[in-house]
Amino acid sequence: MNKFLPIFAAIFLLSAAPTQVMAAYSMKITASFPKGTAGEKPAAKYPTTTKTSPCDNATEPSFDAVQFTVAYDATNSKKVVDRDVYLFLFNPEGANLPKFFVLKKNNLGSSFNILTRSDVGALSKTGDIYLPRPENTSPAGTVTTTLMGDSISLQAVNSGVWQLVGIIADSTSAKLDFDDPRTWDAWDVATIVLRKPWNGVTKQTCE
Repeated sequence: MNKFLPIFAAIFLLSAAPTQVMAAYSMKITASFPKGTAGEKPAAKYPTTTKTSPCDNATEPSFDAVQFTVAYDATNSKKVVDRDVYLFLFNPEGANLPKFFVLKKNNLGSSFNILTRSDVGALSKTGDIYLPRPENTSPAGTVTTTLMGDSISLQAVNSGVWQLVGIIADSTSAKLDFDDPRTWDAWDVATIVLRKPWNGVTKQTCE
C-alpha cells in the first residue's frame, strides 16, 4: 500500500467537508462636522487626528454641531438578524454629568430617546438596546443611519472628549459583559473633542 494514500485521503476529506461560514457582524462609526460649522475647517493649530470643534464664539463661524454616521450589520451568515445594536454616548471625564448617555431608537423614524447611566456597571444588556433584533426590520446586510445632524447644536454641551460607542452583541447571552469586549461581536468608537481635551475649571461648555 502506498504510504502516501492515508495522507491524500485525509486531505481529500478535509477539502470535501463543509466549511462553516462565520457571521460578518460589523459596526463602523464616522464623526464629521457639517458644512458651515466651526469644526468643518478648523485652524491649523487644532488637532489633525481627532475631530475637534473650537466651541468658542471668537471663532468664525461660531456654530458648533456634529454628525455621526453609523453603519452596522447585525445579521448572521444566513442573513437573519440575530444580534442587537447598542449605541452609547460616552463622556470619559463626566464632570457633573453621568458618563453614559444611552441612545434608544424610536419605533417610528430615525429619532431616539436618551437615558443616562452613571458608569459601565449601570448599563443594562436588555434595557439599554438602541435597536433590539425584533425591531430591526431593515433589509439584511449593512444598515447606515445618521445621528445628530447639522440641526443639533452643541452649544452648552460640556467641553472635553466625547465618544460614540457602537456595539453589536447578543442581549440573550449570559456571557455579555459591557466591561469585556471579548463578549461583543463587533464594535467601533468615534471620538470628538469639544473646545479642549478636558472639562477644566473655566470655559466648561461650548459657546
